[in-house]
Amino acid sequence: MPKKDRAQEAPSRDVPKPEEGQTICVVKKMLGGDHLIVLCMDGKERLARIPGKIRKKMWMREGDVVLVGIWDFQPNRCDILYKYGNDEIKRLVNENIISREVIDQLRG
Repeated sequence: MPKKDRAQEAPSRDVPKPEEGQTICVVKKMLGGDHLIVLCMDGKERLARIPGKIRKKMWMREGDVVLVGIWDFQPNRCDILYKYGNDEIKRLVNENIISREVIDQLRG
């Protein structure tokens, strides 16, 4: 029996892109208690929290690239919505949503 072609089995998922009120950030510092400091694409540092529905499913480290939803009533705070993997970051760079230099600058 021939092996199945695994490249055709895995469907390519859509990478979530920032919409209005959302931005891409890099985790700068872990504070504990499900709170983090993130450095956003607009140059601001925000206090982020991991909501309860994704708390145990999404583990964070410093240098991770995340999608955040900015709070309307407190623009210096946000919620983590999604954590990008390495292949998803490459896809965002190829689609010109973010630039590689900005990600390297935020991580470094």
